[in-house]
Order: sequence, then structure tokens, then C-alpha cells
Amino acid sequence: MLRAAAKVGSWTMLSRILGFVRDILLARILGAGALADAFFIAFKLPNFFRRMFAEGTLTVALVPVLAEERKKGEEDAYAYLNALAGLLLAALLVFTILGIVFMPWLLLVFAPGFHDEPDRWQQALHLARWMFPYLALISLSAMSWAVLNAYRKFSVAAASPALLNMALIFAAIVLAPSFENPAEALALGVILGGLLQLAIQFPALKRIGWIPKPSWRPRMPAISQTMALFGPAVLGVAAVQTNILVGTILATLLPTGAVSYLYYADRIVQLPLALFGIAMGTALLPALSDHIANNNHKEAQKELCQGLTWLTWITLPAMLGLLWLAEPIIRTLFEHGKFTLNDAQATAHALQAYGVGLMAFCWARVLSMACYAQKDAKAPMRFAAISVVANIVLALLLIKPMGYVGLALATALASFINVGLLWWNIRKRQGSILDAASLKRMFRAILACIPMLLVLYILQQQWVFPFDAKLMQGLWLTVAVSSGILTYFVSAYMLGERLWKTGGSHA
Repeated sequence: MLRAAAKVGSWTMLSRILGFVRDILLARILGAGALADAFFIAFKLPNFFRRMFAEGTLTVALVPVLAEERKKGEEDAYAYLNALAGLLLAALLVFTILGIVFMPWLLLVFAPGFHDEPDRWQQALHLARWMFPYLALISLSAMSWAVLNAYRKFSVAAASPALLNMALIFAAIVLAPSFENPAEALALGVILGGLLQLAIQFPALKRIGWIPKPSWRPRMPAISQTMALFGPAVLGVAAVQTNILVGTILATLLPTGAVSYLYYADRIVQLPLALFGIAMGTALLPALSDHIANNNHKEAQKELCQGLTWLTWITLPAMLGLLWLAEPIIRTLFEHGKFTLNDAQATAHALQAYGVGLMAFCWARVLSMACYAQKDAKAPMRFAAISVVANIVLALLLIKPMGYVGLALATALASFINVGLLWWNIRKRQGSILDAASLKRMFRAILACIPMLLVLYILQQQWVFPFDAKLMQGLWLTVAVSSGILTYFVSAYMLGERLWKTGGSHA
């Protein structure tokens, strides 16, 4: 499980590095003004539906059912996958066409504040129609990722997002200079990235023995099981994304720049979330599904305990470091061209607010996967709905005194509510989740963070670099992050942590 999570995390790291290069170029080309707001809202539309209905939801609906079908034989498994592929193709064709036709109404839901500003509204509408077909491409890719993960082949699925970043980097460097509107070039880059992500799946699928041949068998029992998981899972897996969307919608009602601040801050938070939370959840789902399919519930409970323990141990220092170094991180990465010092400081405040919820974001991912592995999609759905309502209430309470920072903080606090409910549900069904040794390991992690923060505080006093000293800023940030990591590991070791002992019982 840990090796699988490390493999997913390693490829994700490469993708996120390219993503940061992409965002640096976007900040330089678009800045944080009206054009940037329009592009990010347009880009968020297909990505929101992808996260809601494809990437995470398809995985949790497909993997447990596929584990059952594979027990009958690979031919039954392939027949199920072909039927699911046929259903998905038909649904995507209809949904994409409707989305393009009814885009003004979709945009009115996602960006109501743009409607009274003709320039931002028309730009966003134009770009959204260009980019919406990306949803179909990435959804088909997401099904392939789910299948590969079920067969414990994680590399291609984890590496695929890097292709989108490469396509956008290409568009920003090569295409944008020849476009009067550089956002149009970036929209073409999004479609190119979707095509590349889909194309790379076919050789990997062939290696596991499945050559996709979509068929129309919507009444197949396995399809019915998948749909029974899929509906509730839409809310369960996408709780975090729904909460972020609420913040974005309300941000369109704030002064220009708020949408961009939240976007750039969310991009930074997504790095540790993907490296740790999503990687661990991706590795855990097929492992837990296999254990449960074979009635090995004790092993499933043991792996969940180990996964949560390691997730906490590695995420806690990342969260605190993110809060402490928010402004240096944003200034080093994004303070270029049209992205000013004021933009950087505003984005840093949003990053700190999002960062408060990093641990909850990660835990929610893993605890949701534990429910889906048991084919329980209704509990995560209920808890996600509660957390979304809590997020809306908190956002409305905090938007007036804190502006866009209040929206980010509302998202973080609502995720803690989601985690609390998921924890209560699993504990009620299977008893204690963490043993005493795991709790000791987590406590050692808290203690090890204290000297790490002291080192970061000392180093932060040396941040005196102007906006154009990018080499020195990058060097300082590298030293700060490396020193923080080293201090944390050494402190943990001195407190009795032994990294090679992976089980909670060895802690």
C-alpha cells in the first residue's frame, strides 16, 4: 500500500512541478485581473464536472464492482468494462452538447457576479465554450485510470495529468504570442492536453489485457451496481470541490482579482493534497476493496489504520510549513509580469486560510475511500451534503468581515465537519480506527513540528529579496523547505520514530 502511494505521489510530484511552471506562465500572461478571472472560471467548468462525475466518482463506483467481477473471471470483467464504456460515451456526448448550448445558464450559476460586467461575461462565455469538450476527453481518461488502479497499475494514471500541464506550457510559450487574446491560445492548450491524456491510456490498457470495445448493455447487473454507487458518490467524493466552488461563486461577487487569488492559492494547497491525501486514497481503495471482497475485514481495518497514521505523520508538517511560508512561496512562484506584490500578498492570505483545512482535506479523501470500498456510498453523500450546507452558511457569515479570505476559511472549516462525520460513521460500524501505537506516532509528529517551526522562523527573518531577485528567492525557498524537512525528520527520530517500521503496531 505504501509503495503504491509512493508511486502515485512521485508521479504526482512531477505533474505538480509542471503545474507550477504552468501557473507561473499563466500569472505572467494573464495576471490577476478581468481576463484571468474569465479564464479561470471557464477552465473551472469542465474541471468541476470532471471531479464531480468522472475522476473520483468513477473510481469509487468502478473499483469495488470490478473487484467482484474479476472473481468470476477476466472475460466477465472485460464485458462489464465494455458496457460501462458504452454508457459513458453516450452520456458524455449528450452532456457535452447540452453544456455548450446552455453555457450562458451554466455560467450564470458558476459566476453570477460576471453578468453585470459585459467584458468579463463575454470573455468567460467564449472561453468556456471552447474548453467544455475537455470534459469528455478527461472523463474517458478517468475511466481508464480507475481500471488501471484496480489492476494495481498506478503509474500511467498518476503521470497523465502532466500531459495537460505540458500542453498548457506549450500553448503559453509557443501559441500565445501569435494570438491577440492569449486566453484563446491557452484554451486550445487545454483541449490538446485532453487529447494527449486520452491517447496515452490505450497502450496501458492493452498491457492489462483489455482492449476497449464499447457495448450497449445498460441493464447488466454490474452496471446497476455501479450506478447505485455512482449517484451517492457524486456528493461524497466531491465534497471538497463543491465547497471550493461555493467560494468561487461568491468570489465573483467581490472586487476584481478575488477569483484569481483563490485559484492560485488552491493550486498550492492541491500539491500536498495530491501528494499525500489523494495518493493514499488511490492506493487504499483497491487494497481495501480486495480485502473486503475476500471477507478479510481485519486486514482492511489494519491497512486503514496504517494509511491514516502515515498520512497524518507526513501531512502535519506540510500543513504548518504552508501556513508559515505562505507569502515567500507565492512571491517566489507567481510575482512576475502582471502579478504584482499586492496580488502576491492577497493570494498568500487565501493560501493560509485554505491551508488550515489541509489535514481535513486529506483525511476526508481516505475516510471516504474506506466507505466506498465497503460499497457504502450513502453515508459519504449525507455527510458531504451537510458539509456543503455548513460551508455556505460559514461563507455567508465570513464574506463580509473577511472577504475572499473568509470564503477560503469557510471551505477549510466545512471539511473538518465532513471528516468528523465520516470518522463517527466508520467507528460506529467497525470500532476503534486508530490503536494506541498509532496515536503515539501522531503525537510524536506534533512534537517534531515545534523545532521545525523554530528553524523556519529564524530563516524567515532573512527574507529581504526584491521582486526581481528570482534566483535568490528560489534559493532561499529551497533552503527553507529543505531545512524544515530535515529538522522535522531528525526531531522525529530523536523522539523515537523509526521510519522503516510502517505498521501502527511497530510505532
